[in-house]
Amino acid sequence: MAIVAMGREMGSQGKAVADGVAAGLGAVVVHYEIIDHLADRSRIRKSHVARLLDTGDDLDRPLTPDDTLPTILSATEILEIAAIPESVVLRGWGGVALLREVPHVVRVRITAPLEVRVRNLMATVRRPDEKRIREEIRLFDEAHAAVMRRHFNVDYQDAALYDLVLDTSELPPDQCAQCIIDFTRDRRFIETRTSRLRLVGLTTAAHVRALLKLHPPTRDLRIEVAAHEGVVSLAGDVATAELRQRCEQVALRVPGITAVRNDLRVAA
Repeated sequence: MAIVAMGREMGSQGKAVADGVAAGLGAVVVHYEIIDHLADRSRIRKSHVARLLDTGDDLDRPLTPDDTLPTILSATEILEIAAIPESVVLRGWGGVALLREVPHVVRVRITAPLEVRVRNLMATVRRPDEKRIREEIRLFDEAHAAVMRRHFNVDYQDAALYDLVLDTSELPPDQCAQCIIDFTRDRRFIETRTSRLRLVGLTTAAHVRALLKLHPPTRDLRIEVAAHEGVVSLAGDVATAELRQRCEQVALRVPGITAVRNDLRVAA
């Protein structure tokens, strides 16, 4: 089983690379956009225009909920997909940061220089408009950077975030795909009990954060959540003892949790 978390950069030919990796590993490709929690699922971002550009569609075709909603996933859902015992390629914003603490996940950036990205899209999009394509790439990159800062406090261009950075202007998509496939077979990325438990802990913590966000009294609290082998730790500051207890009660509602270490501090 192999898990590949791949970023998404408009015009970089990342879709072709992801498809090649999936074919070589017998895996499925999941294209997604990450959201904070399930309450935000109704949003449709302008960045979804990337789906049209990926497939060579028409930029003037209006996007509908049916086009976009199937790709909107919460952090919890992404982690749950990664935990399924089969190979998967996760392509979208956030997965490389979300899964960076899981040793058996291969984190990949597929990129290319701006001029190459523009040329790639000009060759595939119906009724291409170079000025508009450049603007869409700019908006896409700005949104990508903002999402990665807001959710994970990282710069998506930081090479340290990835195990592998590949430039499709230097290496064709099929060769990029083979490099990634070879990486998944390296012993560093073999799943172990320790790495599996790390993924389970991240998934449990994400469930707790999602419930805290959905519960009105705790929705706006800034709480650090961690989980290990069924024990959840809560840290941060809350206004009242009642809120402190409420957070613990919410965490205990997540299946599989056996205990809560409540280190929340009540503000003086």
